[in-house]
Amino acid sequence: MNITAHKKNIIQWVNTINDPNVLEQLELFRKEKPFDFDKEIKDAISGEELKRRTTEFLKSLTWKK
Repeated sequence: MNITAHKKNIIQWVNTINDPNVLEQLELFRKEKPFDFDKEIKDAISGEELKRRTTEFLKSLTWKK
């Protein structure tokens, strides 16, 4: 099936929806910004940094037996 046929099927399906909650979810999905993995990975931390932070956090907790 080509892209035009897919679009037509989706439009027909959306036209049958009467539930406002479903329509709201579709609208929210439509407004989402595309995810840019390369941009997001620039701000990510390494596995070692994650391990260090997790260890620090766990050591800061008060443990009771």
